[in-house]
Parts: sequence; structure tokens; C-alpha cells
Amino acid sequence: MTTTFSATTYNVLAQCYVRPDRYRSSPPDALEPTSRRARLLARIDALGSDLLCLQEVEPDLYEALSARLDATHASAYAQRAGRREGSALFARRTVFAWHGHDVLHFAAHRPGDDDLALIARLSVDARPLHVATTHLTWQPDSTPIDEHLGRRQLLELIAYRDAAPTDITWLVAGDFNATSQSPVLGAAYERGLAESCRAQRPWDTTAINGRARKIDYILHSAGRLDPRPSVLPRLSRDTVMPSANEPSDHLPLMVAFTPIS
Repeated sequence: MTTTFSATTYNVLAQCYVRPDRYRSSPPDALEPTSRRARLLARIDALGSDLLCLQEVEPDLYEALSARLDATHASAYAQRAGRREGSALFARRTVFAWHGHDVLHFAAHRPGDDDLALIARLSVDARPLHVATTHLTWQPDSTPIDEHLGRRQLLELIAYRDAAPTDITWLVAGDFNATSQSPVLGAAYERGLAESCRAQRPWDTTAINGRARKIDYILHSAGRLDPRPSVLPRLSRDTVMPSANEPSDHLPLMVAFTPIS
């Protein structure tokens, strides 16, 4: 693998979750479906990313993105059972060969819920690269480690990785609903996944309820890729999201990856 490529993870905020009582500080136009959709599509277009790992994607948004990107990107979508949203992957055709995709439905989940990872089987320069996008369940860090659903879900994804051939390079991207010091990320670090944005500052990706923090990640197989994260705007307790500039309550996180010889 010699090609440098860009990868982005982005929780786009499903419109079904957009309520004025939840986003009291956001101006009405930032929440209105038609104008927010237009800004969201423009925001994704402006990224120009080779690889898009998206969460909270509703079917109509996936259709709109597919219509815009089909000429340049192969794609897949997986909707959560009983939910109006899911995850999507887009991979630039001139960079990646697309060999199919799989959907891993996590055994660990809240009663009646469905959490999943969408996994694309790609290759770059004829070398295998598997990319997973997921939205893990939130639980407080005080949850007993063996009961933490987000950690258990990530361990299921790692077990899926471990069942695949060892020559495959992995990216695991998404909204992990966990800080970098949480048992969720600890499980990833202990099992050979590295944080692509460890040296990035600022690195917060959301400011929900006036609290800026990082909960979005692109992890990668340690020792195989050299990551260079893009610059993020600084978030504070006064940052309003969604806004006229940011259509989601998360920032898109982009990282350029170069293979290590």
C-alpha cells in the first residue's frame, strides 16, 4: 500500500432526533429540515474525502448522498432495526477497490435496540483494507467494566477483526460515545488499535449540553499507517451546534493516512 488517502468519520445527526427542546440554543433555521439538509450535503461535499464513515444516516439522506457521489464513490448502507437511521460508507473508486461489505449486529445492546457495525472490504494498491463504521452505546465510565455495552460492542468488533486474515489493515471509525480515557477506548488500545488523533489539538468533536469533548474516532491497525489529522475548530461551552455553519451536533473528523513501509 503506497497511496495516501483521506478518511472522515461524521455523525450527521439524524433529522428524527432534531427537536427544538433538545437544541434550545440553535437558531430555528439550523434545525429546519430542508435548509439543514442542504447545509449537510454541502458540508460533506466540501470535505472531498476519499473515505466517508457516517453515522445517524436516514435512508433519504443516504439516497441523496448516493445520487451525488455515485460517479466517484462506491457505497453501502445498513439501517438499525426498529430505528429510522443507520450507518453508511462511501469509498472513492479511483483510490479503493470495493470487494463487498458485511454488517455486524452486536449481541450486546439495550433491550429492543439494535446496534451495528458496517464493514467495507476494500483494497488499496492491491493490499487489503477493512473499514468499519459504528455508533456505540453510551454508558457512564462508572459502569462495571464487564457490563459496559459500548466496550462489549467494541470487543465484538475486535473479535470479528481477529477472525479475519492477519494481513488486513483495519480502520475502525465512528461515534464511540466515550472519551479517550474510557474503558471503551482502553479495550481498543490493548488490542492493537491506535488513536489516529493522539497529537491533535484541539481535538474535541462535539459540544453537546455545553460540554466540549472528543467522542468521535478513527482507530487504525497499530504500526501500519501514519495518520495526519486535519485541523478542527476549537469548541467551548458556548459553542452552538447545530448552527448556520455546522449542520450536526458533531464535527466531521478527517485524517490522512500514509502506509508505513
